[in-house]
Parts: sequence; structure tokens; C-alpha cells
Amino acid sequence: MSLASLLNTNSTLQKAIREVTPLPDDFYSNTAAAPFKNKNILAEAQFTSYVSGLIRTSFQYLACAMIARENGDSPDAAFNPYIVKGHEVINEFFEDVPETAVLNELYADFKSKWTSFIHGEQMDPAELIAGAFMCSKLDTIYRVGVRSTYTSTEQFVKQFTSLPTPDVMADLLRLIEIFKKHFTTINGQTVYYPAFDHRRRLVGGAQADVIVDGTLYEMKTSKKAGYAWKEAAELLGYYLLNKIEGEPYSIRRLAFYKARFGSMEYVDVDWLENKYDLDDAARMLSKARRNGY
Repeated sequence: MSLASLLNTNSTLQKAIREVTPLPDDFYSNTAAAPFKNKNILAEAQFTSYVSGLIRTSFQYLACAMIARENGDSPDAAFNPYIVKGHEVINEFFEDVPETAVLNELYADFKSKWTSFIHGEQMDPAELIAGAFMCSKLDTIYRVGVRSTYTSTEQFVKQFTSLPTPDVMADLLRLIEIFKKHFTTINGQTVYYPAFDHRRRLVGGAQADVIVDGTLYEMKTSKKAGYAWKEAAELLGYYLLNKIEGEPYSIRRLAFYKARFGSMEYVDVDWLENKYDLDDAARMLSKARRNGY
């Protein structure tokens, strides 16, 4: 069970976390507009929830690639390990399916392009997007398993080799443009896909997006600019898990990057520590079990 699922199903934990979850007024923005209010949307979109999830994951990969390119970081470090695991799952269970050979070729080609891009070479953004979209499906299949019915194993594997539709491609191109213009906090020590809850396995594993120069960012591609307490609670939850684990990551600030608005909303950890009893919340979380208390 993920951190988000635990917050949804464990009422005792939900109550404890809600009491320390940062409120809208705790945040500040990188724009003139107040946090979570009066923002002009820069990239409209209308997709199903499944495709929206793939776009969000694809954008997360692309954003990390752009940060790694700017910082001169390792291409492997910026490559989400869930993609690798998803690719391994397909090869383990569908090795004899002809389409798997096509997938393996596309996967190897994308890994090569990924490395070249991060090392500073010029690259057609459409090629990166196609590969990232493929990888978002591999990530999803590893994390949540098969959720759809397919008439054949060939058709099942073919979903990974299918190119993004033109509207998805256009949307991700636009999100990249907005990111390049508005995400300015790129330089600094970076941790890609920080994993929490290694030792205790309290919530079945928890992986955030990226930490840049002490700020933990969650990338959001929703059209909604408003405050959602569960999103804020999950963001705080990563910080609490980090406390429980002995603070393996240096986190000074928590933030949302709203990809469709080009805006960021921050909250300083020192402010939260002074305002709320986060130590008690961490103790509550440390007692959490997958089936409750």
C-alpha cells in the first residue's frame, strides 16, 4: 500500500496527518499570485484519467532529464528505476512474444538518446517524448500491474511500442516549453526519485519526484490550481518518512511545481517544525501498518 493509499484508508493516521498538514497560508509562491489562487493556465488539456497519469509520469521523466542536463548529472541517476523494473517484468513474462523484441529495440534506442541528451547533445524533443511515454507505461505496469483486458499477449505488449497520439505529443511539447521558461531552480545537488521507507516498509515504499538543492519537488500536471489537502499531506508524508529513516536526504523545503501554470508553491520545513508537532506525527506514521493500527 502506498503512502497515498494509506492516507486514504487509515482514518487514524489521516486524522493525525491532517492536524500537521501545511495549509494554503503556510505556502508561498514564485509568482505575484497567492499560492493556489488566480493562476493563468498555460497548457489546456482534456484527457482520460489513465492518459493523464501517463502524461504526468512522462513529464516527470522529461523534467528530470532537463535538470540532469543542466547540472551535468549522470544519465543513469536521472533514469527512474521503476522503468528498468517494468522492462524486466515484460521480458520475464513475455519473452516469447514477437512484439517484445520490438520493445527491446525501442527501449535500447531511447536509453541511448537519453544519455546523449543529458550529455548535452541536441535532440528532437519528439523523440524524447516518444521514449518517455513508452517508459511511463513500463513504470505503470510495474507499480500497479495489468488493469486492462487484452485479447492477446501480442496486443498487450504492443501497448508499450505504440507512439503517443498527436494531442499527447503536443501537450508534452508545451509542458516542456513552460518548464524551460519557469522552472528556474535547476542548479544544485540533486537527488532523482528519492525513495523513502527503505528500512521499515511502513507504507509499501514511497518514491518522490526530485530534490534540488534541498527542495523536494512534486511535479503536478493537473489543470486544477487549487489547494488539495491530500496532496499537501502526501508531500509532508515524504518529509516525515525521511525523519523516521534518520534523514538520509537533506530537505529544507517542500514544493509543488504546477506544470500547466509554470508556477511553484513552497513551504519551508523550519516553518512547519515551529508551527506543528511533526515529531509526534512521525511517531504516528511509524506505527502505521498496511492494515491499520
